[in-house]
Amino acid sequence: MIFGFIKKLIKYYVDKLVSWLRVKKLQFELDNEIKKYHDSFEKKEEPKIREVGKFGEDGWSISIGDIKDGNTKD
Repeated sequence: MIFGFIKKLIKYYVDKLVSWLRVKKLQFELDNEIKKYHDSFEKKEEPKIREVGKFGEDGWSISIGDIKDGNTKD
C-alpha cells in the first residue's frame, strides 16, 4: 500500500520534471529564433563612395550607394 503510493508520487514528480524540461527547451529555441530574426534587421551596410577624378575638374563625379566595381574608398 505504501509502496504503491511512493511509486505514484515518484512517477508524478518525474512527469512534472520532464514537462518542465520540455517547456525550458521550447523557450530556449524560441529565444534563439527571435534573436536570429532581430539580428537579420540589425545588419546595416555602410554606403560605398566612389570618386572619379578630382573635385572641380571636368568629368568629376561622386557615386554613393551600391557600387559593383572595385574603385571604392573605405
